[in-house]
Amino acid sequence: MKTLRILLMVCIMLGFAVSANSQKNDKARPMKGTFYASVVATNGAVETLSVTGNATHLGNFTGTMYFDKTFMVLNPTTHGIEIKGVRIFGTLVAANGDEIVFGPDDPGMVITGAGPKGIMSGEVTLKPGSGRFANCSGVIVTTGIFDMGNDYAKWTARGTIIY
Repeated sequence: MKTLRILLMVCIMLGFAVSANSQKNDKARPMKGTFYASVVATNGAVETLSVTGNATHLGNFTGTMYFDKTFMVLNPTTHGIEIKGVRIFGTLVAANGDEIVFGPDDPGMVITGAGPKGIMSGEVTLKPGSGRFANCSGVIVTTGIFDMGNDYAKWTARGTIIY
């Protein structure tokens, strides 16, 4: 369960780093980044993750991601497990303090693998935050790995941010 939560969090974080829309020029811009996450707290069905990384338009960033598995449904597929009904949301903070908000949309994450290690992929929707990202929007696609035994997840993201 912890592995699935971390994977979902990673996908969400990746989505925020890739896409954003701001009040300035309002033009679509390519975005890519690398994300790292680890669980820092658990409160019932909600896990809190600390996220760090580097992404286009954000620079070195930090963030917090919440993984709410209250309504999680695991759907076995021929390629692994599809996770639905999980609320993932949080905030990414750019090097200069500007923020991008993401979630609580279902990222459509797919997790494959056996045991506590595996591969994850998904899509994250970026939402308005603060500073240059006050009116941002965008979508990023994430791909990464997780190792729940070592409480570690890493993913990359590519997409578009509008700001």
